[in-house]
Amino acid sequence: MPLTRRAALAALVLGVSGCAASPVISGTPALAPSPPPPSQAPEASAAQVAVAALRGSVEALSKAPGFAAGPWATAALAQCDAQLAVLALPDPFGPEDQEPFAVESPTPAPPASVEAGVAAVAEQVAAAVKALGAAAKSAPEGDVRLMYASAAAGATALANQSLEPVIDGPTPVRLQPATLEASLPIALGHAWALIYGLGVGLGRLGSKDPLHALGSARLAIVKGLRNDLRGAITGEVPDEPAAFTLPNEMSTPDEIRSGWAALETNLLGGYARLVASSDEDAWRQAMLTQVGPVQAVGGRLGIWPGWFA
Repeated sequence: MPLTRRAALAALVLGVSGCAASPVISGTPALAPSPPPPSQAPEASAAQVAVAALRGSVEALSKAPGFAAGPWATAALAQCDAQLAVLALPDPFGPEDQEPFAVESPTPAPPASVEAGVAAVAEQVAAAVKALGAAAKSAPEGDVRLMYASAAAGATALANQSLEPVIDGPTPVRLQPATLEASLPIALGHAWALIYGLGVGLGRLGSKDPLHALGSARLAIVKGLRNDLRGAITGEVPDEPAAFTLPNEMSTPDEIRSGWAALETNLLGGYARLVASSDEDAWRQAMLTQVGPVQAVGGRLGIWPGWFA
């Protein structure tokens, strides 16, 4: 009996459906490739190694015969450890569960004398500042640049064993991008406030007070810094206030010294904002240079000097 057209089509459909692929997947599925492990930039690695070497020199100095600055050494080691904990992370502003980059940090043998140990620390301070500066210069983002510049300022401060670091304060976090145009007036304001505070203090100190000579010399320098900051503003320069709020009453030499230290520290913070907003070498150098004036009046810096978040 010949097949009808309808029967032939039905047979064809049954044949095709019988050959269709099964929806069940057989065999082992292919695994997605693992992401490559993070790599550390050469400048970042060198900075980490340099801070670890600085830590080793501080620990060695603390074991030198006759070394008496135990509180400074304890604080300096804590500073180095805190900085290394951040510098070792693939993302310094990322989660805490990152695998840090490892670095060997052997501790040198105790020096034969305190003087030799201090010289070794000074050598490692210079090496760390240089390496951290190179890492800051190569940093692609402003907050990373400030992180390295801040660590360099902290390392610079360790050259003075009479002032121990303050083991608290802000730690590096991701910053909102800022422009140089927005940051310059802030730094200029800190320079104005420092000039005002220096003037108030000088007016209340005796001319024979050693602090008077220090303040007088500093006033001339800060006026030059003010001019530099004002000259860097390309738009309209803000008006200088007639007066500023002082950090304290500044009625005694001790209060004046403390007030000047706070104002000098604020200016360092102003330069830090410029570092975060511009890759110009001049602002990083100004931030480093500001460590000395802060310490000259007894100011103590934290682990991350200038960090303003």
